[in-house]
Amino acid sequence: MLTHALDAIRTFMHKDGAVLLPELELLLFAIGILAMDFWITQRERFWSPALALAGTVFSGLTLWMLRTRILQSGDLIGVHESVIADSYFVFFSALFLVATALVILLSLNTPTTSAVNQGRHYALLLFACMSMMLMISSVDLLVIFLTLEAAAVSSYFLAATPGFSAKADPGAAKYFLKSALGSAIVAYGFSLAYGLTASTNIGKVATGLARRHNLANVIALSRHADAQGAQLQQLLQTRLPEALHWHPWMLQALPIAAFTLVFIGLVTKLKTLSAHHWSRITNSTAPLTVTLYLGGAVVIATIALFLRMSLTVFADSQTTWWYVIAAFSVVIIVAGTIKSFASSNLERLVTYSIQVHIGYLFLGLVAADEAALTAMTYYLFAYLFMLTGTFAVLLALRRGAHHNSEQSGNVENLSDLRGLRRRSPITALLLIIFVLSLAGLPPTAGFFWRYSLFRALFETGHHAMAWFTTVASVPLAGAYLRIVIYAWRNNTSSPQAETSPVSFGVAEAIVLGICVFVSLAAGLYSEPFTRVARYAFGP
Repeated sequence: MLTHALDAIRTFMHKDGAVLLPELELLLFAIGILAMDFWITQRERFWSPALALAGTVFSGLTLWMLRTRILQSGDLIGVHESVIADSYFVFFSALFLVATALVILLSLNTPTTSAVNQGRHYALLLFACMSMMLMISSVDLLVIFLTLEAAAVSSYFLAATPGFSAKADPGAAKYFLKSALGSAIVAYGFSLAYGLTASTNIGKVATGLARRHNLANVIALSRHADAQGAQLQQLLQTRLPEALHWHPWMLQALPIAAFTLVFIGLVTKLKTLSAHHWSRITNSTAPLTVTLYLGGAVVIATIALFLRMSLTVFADSQTTWWYVIAAFSVVIIVAGTIKSFASSNLERLVTYSIQVHIGYLFLGLVAADEAALTAMTYYLFAYLFMLTGTFAVLLALRRGAHHNSEQSGNVENLSDLRGLRRRSPITALLLIIFVLSLAGLPPTAGFFWRYSLFRALFETGHHAMAWFTTVASVPLAGAYLRIVIYAWRNNTSSPQAETSPVSFGVAEAIVLGICVFVSLAAGLYSEPFTRVARYAFGP
């Protein structure tokens, strides 16, 4: 009996288990944290973040070994051809693991993190990371939807129990309902794609939609009054006579409708994630680390999913659906920029600007050439560290204000940054670096990304969109520069508050060191980071 069980486990690990091993390790560590949380004492609570961090390290090492195996034998497919381990999966899974590890480190000194249910917090982070990794590796519409919802549920519970207390958060219900609306729209888009191709495998769906696209082109060409048109019309009369009565646009309308539904559904979920500022409106105790994880890792995962589907399922109709992407991106960028400029709340300003960055990222699909796609993955990589660094500084400021009675224990608005230059020059410098990078100003990673996007749009003939990205960057930079101005000003209303300390723990110092290095190095010497970004589309 035991021998058969061991043989079954060995066979599984050599086949499907090899593809799922990084996710399985995260699952086991998450279950272990939940189980251990019931019997460890208050003084042993440090084991929860330690095990969560160990889980990301072990999963990362397994991912590295999986990368070596992919280089040697090619992509790995398992679980009845529903999941794949390729370079795209390796790149984004590594990004999710790094994001989770950084949030765990920042959570160690978060004042709002209670020890009552601390284990649940770290277990949910691992569950969310596992779900996002599975979502990126999935190549079946049903599995993609299930893993998308698993990530959404994990994110919901992270947001619903922010302070780890028994107090209900009314904003969490709003968050859940908006996310459910996006899921319903995505599900309808998936069902439409399945109805058109009678398959849930994205490779077969892509093949079926490509056939419809090619047939529509043949019908359109057969209606030309020339020799080629007559020849194609005769071919259709012989092989598919009923196609002579079809309109080419009708064959393309349903695939474009499916694409639009999937896009709108995912944008709805993205807007819900990036607009996590409801935690301030409902007076909840949501820590910034939760907002960071939702606006960072989960946003990146959703965009990466849409990018994979756009490049596989709907690749052949890119010349049609880029208009949809362009229109929605313009609306997202303009609305987010206006809200960012009108807001004086620090967290809202950053979260509104996340929407603007999402709009810019989608514009990469308008060009959709190798340079634009590399620029997208490059920015998703750099964006994580820029955003994490910004939130790490805000966390340090709030902890410093918590010990300073002059500031009522919190740093909420731009005016609360006054005197930061005198109080802590290093903190002010770090905040300025991250803000300049998010604003897309040289010599940071944000500037190189904006330049790469502009160049890709211009070279592919989308001149209007290229100039729009340049013009729209000006007001967004103005919104960010307000942070720089306030951080540089002296606090004339309360000079004694300028002496309140801003300190960093060891974990925060590590996170800030990594983030500032990437934000500057990726802009000053972008070649190594560009090679890393290019790896997502093949070694």
